[in-house]
Amino acid sequence: MARKKRRVVPIPKPPDSAFNKDRHAGTLLLAQTVHLRHALAKHLEKVTRHLDKVAALLAKDINTIKTEGDVSDYAERVTAILHPHTRRHPRK
Repeated sequence: MARKKRRVVPIPKPPDSAFNKDRHAGTLLLAQTVHLRHALAKHLEKVTRHLDKVAALLAKDINTIKTEGDVSDYAERVTAILHPHTRRHPRK
């Protein structure tokens, strides 16, 4: 199978006058700010849930961990927090 040649579209560099940090922000930029704030609020919710899980695990008295099952459960929960990208997803 032949490789498809990529078409490169040149994008010119904007002029220095395109950005002026003292210029009044337009409607589009202000709308983007609203979306960024919303995304940040959602991220905060996720981080808060994450911190609640961390706090619960740190509050657990590890002297109550007695069995291999207890260790396995604790290790699974801690590992899921420390390495969220390796979380198991249910098979289809």
